[in-house]
Amino acid sequence: MRCPTEALSTIRCNQILDAAEHLIESQGIVSFKFSQLAKEVGCSTGTLYKFFERKEDVLVCLFLRNATSNHLSIFLAKYPDLTAQEKVLLPILFTFETIKRSKTFFTLRSVSTNAMVWQLASPEKIERFKKRINVFWQWFTDGLNEAVANGEIKATPLQVKELVQGITFYLTGVLTQFESQLVSHEFLSNRRETSYRHLAKLMGQYDWKYAVNQQLFDKLEAQTEQFFNEHYRSHRSCAACNALADSTNSKQANCSRDNKLKGKCALS
Repeated sequence: MRCPTEALSTIRCNQILDAAEHLIESQGIVSFKFSQLAKEVGCSTGTLYKFFERKEDVLVCLFLRNATSNHLSIFLAKYPDLTAQEKVLLPILFTFETIKRSKTFFTLRSVSTNAMVWQLASPEKIERFKKRINVFWQWFTDGLNEAVANGEIKATPLQVKELVQGITFYLTGVLTQFESQLVSHEFLSNRRETSYRHLAKLMGQYDWKYAVNQQLFDKLEAQTEQFFNEHYRSHRSCAACNALADSTNSKQANCSRDNKLKGKCALS
């Protein structure tokens, strides 16, 4: 089932997703049903099926609408002088900031990426979801390759790949443990300081020209918070998700065409 592209349909889709997010906040992600969602929106279940084939479609779309990648290119346009190192750190800061502002994002992030959930979504939603997840990984890869090219880090292709894995694995782990609220305080120190300190240690295993330190995190955090204050709501939408999907599809088409001549190309 394809996402709406016309203005009125996109507005309606956003209204449905807003209502779904409210139900998840109040009832949890397991309990809400299509019939409840229709009642919350004030429409028939038939109307819902025009946009979503099943509940898993809703969960995937809620994640995509909140995804940090909706904001990254806009942020770069606002701050064009970021170093490659800062670009690598950006999705991490964006993820932390999104979780601060959305009660459901961490839950959606955890549940929707579970293969027992996303594989039940409709084919179009699965295709879009896979692309978006890989765009997230590609962002780190492109940023690190740019850092290598600029002389900001000395790293082999294998080291770049392993650092991308380390960052994404670390991010998943730290969010899971802190957001679960299950771990006793005796095992965890201050969340912000702990997260940045361990991330700096992870990055510090590699030969950077400039160290990843608390001052760098403070700077990016302040820029991220200001940006989200101004742009968060406007780019947390079906329109932003569609725009990013169109951009990704265009790059993939160009990549496919160029592969015949130059081999693989990267998506940013």
